[in-house]
Amino acid sequence: MASTLFMDQLWAVKQNFDPFPARIFINYNPLAIFRCTVYRCPYCRVIFKMIWGLNTTFMGQGERLCWRCHRKFWDSSQEWSEMSGSERKLFLLPISVAGWLAGTMVVSGLVIYTLWTDRWASITNPWFVVVLLAPLVFWFGYRSFQIFRSVRRYNRRGSQKTA
Repeated sequence: MASTLFMDQLWAVKQNFDPFPARIFINYNPLAIFRCTVYRCPYCRVIFKMIWGLNTTFMGQGERLCWRCHRKFWDSSQEWSEMSGSERKLFLLPISVAGWLAGTMVVSGLVIYTLWTDRWASITNPWFVVVLLAPLVFWFGYRSFQIFRSVRRYNRRGSQKTA
């Protein structure tokens, strides 16, 4: 559907930057965390979004207005209902959030093990878990709000089309 709506508009320019690429016959790159992707307006080349990582999923109607040249272009965003399963997973759990979640799970396991094995362990240890869980709760709350808005936009667009 998006391809038929925006055939006359250009797509955003995507540039991947990998300052420390893997060079020697290995697929593992420990410095891959420094990769970033820059998205530019196709008309005036001004940057409108810069993110960490190479694979991303944007949520929205797909059309973006450049703040500098005031021209519309396609930024490859989709509504939640239009996304595939892998795009939904990437939207909800990007690599940085997945790493934070894994770290929280490891620390939580260590705290539970310490409290279970050492009866003199301090009860303040669970506060580390609370501090690690708070950003995850805010992240998934914010993403849930975005998903709710996206589904409403998609349904509203469908009802306007049939009316």
